[in-house]
Amino acid sequence: MCKRPSVRFFSRARQPLGHLALAPARSHVTPVFLSALAIACGSSPAVQHGFGSTPLVTVTSASGTLQVAVYTNPQPPTVGDVAVRYFISETASSQPVDGLSLAVVPWMPAMGHGTSVVPSVSAAGGGVYDLSNVYLFMAGQWQLRTAISGGATDSVTPDLMVE
Repeated sequence: MCKRPSVRFFSRARQPLGHLALAPARSHVTPVFLSALAIACGSSPAVQHGFGSTPLVTVTSASGTLQVAVYTNPQPPTVGDVAVRYFISETASSQPVDGLSLAVVPWMPAMGHGTSVVPSVSAAGGGVYDLSNVYLFMAGQWQLRTAISGGATDSVTPDLMVE
């Protein structure tokens, strides 16, 4: 006949805790885990929904004649569909530029590819151009390769960091 060893649990004072010794230890795991999860989730920057009053980035066109302020919704951009707003003005005078046609290609330079979804562009007036269907399906750096035609022929490539 084989004798089973007995297992006993002791407190730090070396006093027996009995058969319920594991229950208190297990109950502390959940609060500790939830606290760590809350800290980890709370450490990311706040995402602003709607177009804010401050551009995410402002870039100058290839020719240097146009200035493009880029706003995103959400800002900063996150993985998925992102709305983008361009405010295009003359670099020298800061006057808004209307009457332009934009062709935008979202491009991920690190991966060497774009998306299969073609963004739509609509002119809102006052130098504002709204882009919809901007599908950024991976986190990382994206470029919005933009060809400008109409009243000016130019190009601009704003960089976006997608979270």
